[in-house]
Amino acid sequence: MQLSQGSKSLLDLTKKAYKGEVMLPDFQRNFVWTRQDVEELLKSLLEDMFIGTFLVHNVEPSNPPFKTIAIEGAKLVNPDYRANSSLLILDGQQRLSSYFYALYCPETTLKNVSHPYRFFIKIDELLNDNIDDAVFSWSIYYRKYKALLDDDGAYDMQTLKEEKLIPFSFLKDDFTEVWYENYKEDFSDEDGRKIRDYINNVINYNVLTLDVSLGEKPETIAVLFEKINRTGVKLSVFDLLTARLYKFLNLREEWEKSFGEHLNIQKFALDNKRDTTVPYYFIQAIALYEGLSIKARDMLKIDEKHINQKIWEETADVFNDAVLERLLDKNEYGVGDVSKWLPYKPMAVVMLALFKHEEKDIAKINQWYWSSVFGERYAGSTDTKLTKDYKDLMKWFDDDSKVPEVVLEMRNMLFKTFTIKDKKYAGNSVYKGVFNLLFMHDAKDFYENDKLKFSDELDDHHIFPKKYLENKGVEVDWDMVANRTLIGSKTNKRISKKAPGIYLQEMLKNNGNDKKSVKAILEKHFINDAMYKILLSVNENSTKEEITKAFNDFVDHREKIIQNHIANLIGFEETDEDKEN
Repeated sequence: MQLSQGSKSLLDLTKKAYKGEVMLPDFQRNFVWTRQDVEELLKSLLEDMFIGTFLVHNVEPSNPPFKTIAIEGAKLVNPDYRANSSLLILDGQQRLSSYFYALYCPETTLKNVSHPYRFFIKIDELLNDNIDDAVFSWSIYYRKYKALLDDDGAYDMQTLKEEKLIPFSFLKDDFTEVWYENYKEDFSDEDGRKIRDYINNVINYNVLTLDVSLGEKPETIAVLFEKINRTGVKLSVFDLLTARLYKFLNLREEWEKSFGEHLNIQKFALDNKRDTTVPYYFIQAIALYEGLSIKARDMLKIDEKHINQKIWEETADVFNDAVLERLLDKNEYGVGDVSKWLPYKPMAVVMLALFKHEEKDIAKINQWYWSSVFGERYAGSTDTKLTKDYKDLMKWFDDDSKVPEVVLEMRNMLFKTFTIKDKKYAGNSVYKGVFNLLFMHDAKDFYENDKLKFSDELDDHHIFPKKYLENKGVEVDWDMVANRTLIGSKTNKRISKKAPGIYLQEMLKNNGNDKKSVKAILEKHFINDAMYKILLSVNENSTKEEITKAFNDFVDHREKIIQNHIANLIGFEETDEDKEN
């Protein structure tokens, strides 16, 4: 990409934004600066300080490469506004919008405030070179601001002069005339020159620009924007594609429609249609299905040959009715609540691409899914892995001998190097995967005769209670998932810091001293008969050494049981070598 250096008048850019000749590409974020941010910018301009380079793109007004949007507030203050942009601001939106806001005073609010604000210069502070206090802002509903207005809502010049204030809105027109007619007589020639010099810094400020020439490819510009975006919020490729494809498909409208029509999609998106991660998954899945790369740079090249309204709607239906109907089923994958129990959201991309095919092997998809969850495959970057897994699964569908690498690796390490004893972070995929298994195996609460999957109030419970271990001075890693399970919140509070043997006795009492019933409950939590006896042996009189040994024996047993469950999920078959080991 060829960029040329230049400079442009900030005031001229602002006046053109007012007319519609300077605009923003639709993928730009909203204007998000606070009034304090605006004040800081204005102070910098008064002192003629560098405010950063603007990246601008020269375009044909009749054929812009992106859908365009107005600078915040421009349409409100200009009743004759007409979009006719010859220049797009790719980087510099917040600064230009702030300058526009201060000068044109639209009836819009800034971030973190509920009313419009107006910006002023305190002349006395300016004369004292106290720039930090020379700029301030008032809400339009503030009594002191209202006191500056006449009966028609315009500024009363006599009041402004008495208060020694200059509204920034005076700077957008011919301030020289305003100065000589209203302010000059109140100041000495020396003070007048000083005031005018400061104000001329604001009026005559030229910003350094990097200019993108006409004819540059839209995808190249979008990638460049993503890299230098200054807003602090990473711009999604979906936003860039929305602007890129606007001539033949409004992706944002299509997404909002899909969101409104599909309940499972709403659950998966956590009821937040503003989060564009999920619709981007749609596009990635479409790309995989079409045999395209899903790297961000390549995704920006997608055009109407690959995606249209019909394809979008079909993809949304498949995702809602086929993929999510399974993925959100606690019996099938043990997820239910996406925010708590879904190990990896991006895996839905592969599943969606696979389910777009009429022929797919659910058993093989499941083996890949659980291998990825317990192998922590998607803990880092995902695009390359998603592409590889999709291709590997498609090959596996056609040839049983071509088992994907991720499945083979999980099968190989399951009983050799894989462990759940070092997993204690609730966001870890192995941690979530173990809890998924609890739902899938119809685990019940310890005290209440109710399945966990029907309860909305669950706690992550330490089987050897943390407080009990602390009180006994036992130094073990009690947070490991091998010592964790899910139970109802009320039950967790009742157990609190009790010794395992004590709350097991209460479980027996609740079940009419029927050991078989209690063991059946515990079995669903991956606690077998040997482990039941270990727990029962630990009470208030147990020594530190006895508790430590019991804890270690317990987690060793539980890890082995969970490994066996995982083995069934990933299609592990014990070989003669495994048996010997």
